Amino acid sequence: MTIPDSEGARRRYASPVREARARRTRAHVVATAGKLFAARGYAGTSMRQIAAEAGVSLETVTQTGRKPQLLLAAFRDGFAGDPDAMNLDALAGPPGPADLPAVVSRVAVGVRGSLPIWRAFTTAAAADAEVAAARAELAAVRRAEIAERLSAAGLAPEGGSVGRLADAIGLIMSHEAYDHLTAVCGWPHEEYVTWAAAAIRAQLTLGWQ
Repeated sequence: MTIPDSEGARRRYASPVREARARRTRAHVVATAGKLFAARGYAGTSMRQIAAEAGVSLETVTQTGRKPQLLLAAFRDGFAGDPDAMNLDALAGPPGPADLPAVVSRVAVGVRGSLPIWRAFTTAAAADAEVAAARAELAAVRRAEIAERLSAAGLAPEGGSVGRLADAIGLIMSHEAYDHLTAVCGWPHEEYVTWAAAAIRAQLTLGWQ
């Protein structure tokens, strides 16, 4: 009788059905957490509440992630439709030349979909150092990604600062700008998209130094 090595046993024990079920459970927990964070805020949502609302055990929720991790996953899910999304590719397509209005429109949909969770994220960051660090990292990654996309599309200013241009575009497409113009000022979503595309075009004509 041959005793298999532990690695081989793990490979044979892996079940696609079980893995698919685990992915569905995680997606359900993250989506439920996102709804509660959006409705009750970060401080007003407990892990036990998430478990009860999702109809799973507290252990299942804690295995999915700690509370700050659930908040980040819920934001990514609302923004890109994927709790594990690390960049804009799933939402805006790969870097390179692209139709600006179409890209702006797709990103704006993600901003709209994740706005309630972003509000919770912003409020939580003021009181929780770990959430604040995650929010700051998101901002830094987004800035670098916009700069990379500008360079890949041949839109980086010659001899100028692509970082400054990325900052301006990041502001135009930010949750804060969207929230102000649509929620505070009452602009329709489509009007924001039109304005954002025009504003980005205008930034591309400036000689950023």
